[in-house]
Amino acid sequence: MKIASLAGLAPEDLHPCFLDAFSDYLVPAQPSLPQLTAMLRRRGWAPELSAGAWLDGRLAGFWLCATPEIDGEPEGYCIAAGVAPAARRRHALTDMAGLVSRLLAAHGIRRQRLEVIDGNQRARDAYASLGFAPLRKLDCYQLTAQVQTRRAWPVTIHTTHDAARWPAPDTLSYPQAVPNRRESLQRADPPLRWLTVDRDGQRLGSLLMSPDGEVAELQVSPAFRRQGVASQLLLAAQGLSAFGRLGFNNVDSRDLPLVSLLLRHQAAYRLSQWEMTLSAAR
Repeated sequence: MKIASLAGLAPEDLHPCFLDAFSDYLVPAQPSLPQLTAMLRRRGWAPELSAGAWLDGRLAGFWLCATPEIDGEPEGYCIAAGVAPAARRRHALTDMAGLVSRLLAAHGIRRQRLEVIDGNQRARDAYASLGFAPLRKLDCYQLTAQVQTRRAWPVTIHTTHDAARWPAPDTLSYPQAVPNRRESLQRADPPLRWLTVDRDGQRLGSLLMSPDGEVAELQVSPAFRRQGVASQLLLAAQGLSAFGRLGFNNVDSRDLPLVSLLLRHQAAYRLSQWEMTLSAAR
């Protein structure tokens, strides 16, 4: 088996292997080529810092890497890693992880992180064997019941906007996971929709969502919490989403106010992921 950098490859080169590798995953991921391309763009995929495994001349595994800056230091973020069924049990994941670590180290990057589904014990064990340790649990919810509001707040739906106008994520209780960090959201294609509640020139709340109903960020000014601002934003967001369905990915399980809000509106828990990190010796 050949292990090498993915430098020079494009999403269409990865797509068949991606579908094969995740065909029997705990939550099968079978994105179309445009969906895979959009995901890699949003995450900031760096092919030259990513690794692939070739078996009999065909790509049979991948470790897709990005380099977001977190806490003032670039990190290697594993967007996705997988091995096609026919190429498993050949140490492909370990060898690709080793190559990615060396590629990152050559650029002075010593920290790495990834997410893995809670129920995928085999993958969790594999990453633990590579030195990754669990940092926090991230939960996913889906909201389909119509949100009930106690007080009406005027919501502005910004049909066109500059991402520079989004409020700073200062009021978020916990750091966003990499897919929801600002640099990722600004690369989203198609662009995110932005909804706000404003009064007397003051921004009380803000919601960012994808056209397919993924709520990427929800903020409410501390002075206006528990007054229905978040619920009003969610109700307006439902009006923009097919069948009123909203998805919430990577909710920090410690964020009890957000979890309470979602459960109060009958959001259904779907699954959890563990964010895991690795720090190489200096």
